[in-house]
Amino acid sequence: MKQSPHSPNHDLTRKEYVLSPSTRGFGRVAFFLGMLVAVLLLAVVGFRFFENHLAPASFLSDVRAENVELKKEVTRLRFELEVELATRNELERQVATLNEQLKQVGDELAFLKAAGARGPTK
Repeated sequence: MKQSPHSPNHDLTRKEYVLSPSTRGFGRVAFFLGMLVAVLLLAVVGFRFFENHLAPASFLSDVRAENVELKKEVTRLRFELEVELATRNELERQVATLNEQLKQVGDELAFLKAAGARGPTK
């Protein structure tokens, strides 16, 4: 076996080697995700600040007045619904009573016809 005139390390020094981290792009992704979270957080905080401190008082008072009116309307409609339900229940009770009376009159009529009774004459 013949050894080359150069040592085995000689070939390693002739080639170019570039060392790079194994997690390429992880830093960039983490940076962009952090920036995105920061922007969203600032947007939410800004909106809350505007809502609590910078919204016009007249707008808020208008909304509150409309809210009061809507609550009154809901109360009125609930009352009307309760009245209609009570009326419907009463009418259903009356219909049931009238149906029972009609059944009794029909039974009496059938009995009279079976007994051979004559109706009123003119």
